[in-house]
Amino acid sequence: MAKFTQTTAAIWIAVTAAGLAGCDNTSKAPPPQVSKAPATFTVGGLVSGLSGGGLVLQLNAANDLAVNANGKFGFAKALGNGSPYTVTVKASPAAPIKQTCGVAQGSGSIANAAVNNVAVNCTTNNYAVGGTVSGLAGQGLVLQLNGGNELAIAANGKFIFPGVRMPDGSDYSVAIKATPVKRTCKIEPVTAAFDSDTLNIISVTCAKPLRRR
Repeated sequence: MAKFTQTTAAIWIAVTAAGLAGCDNTSKAPPPQVSKAPATFTVGGLVSGLSGGGLVLQLNAANDLAVNANGKFGFAKALGNGSPYTVTVKASPAAPIKQTCGVAQGSGSIANAAVNNVAVNCTTNNYAVGGTVSGLAGQGLVLQLNGGNELAIAANGKFIFPGVRMPDGSDYSVAIKATPVKRTCKIEPVTAAFDSDTLNIISVTCAKPLRRR
């Protein structure tokens, strides 16, 4: 009987100890939540056809980016997911030649990835070649551009070589192939074109030859 009582007491002590352990109100505080910064993504692409410098791109009408060589480009500013983006040309190249640059695939919204397919293509501006004639009387004046492209002129005023477009920066030479009868004509350069589509304007002035005494 004594043995049974000792065993029962031992079990009761163990159960009591377990119960007291279960009643421990001490608990550890959860670790602080670390907030993550929202993901951001860059916008960029590829430039082709560029000659020289002066190209300036913009992202969303700001964030100017000067580009001086063909190849990949990227704006420093990153945008959040879902943000709209628009890439435009703020300034086209002007030195050493004038170019016009266009943007393809330049707008959209960020979709959980960087944008790298914006295409900027630049082409060299081309112009007509012409000028003005004064002092002409009668027919017979024939001009020549770069050793070809003959143009017969029968009246004073403006002229343009038909079917000829020259890239900006190109060399040119206009010469007088034939002169009207009883007239002398000379060519002089002119610093300003008579319209924005005409390059390298010249002035042809004709007059009666001076009489020799």
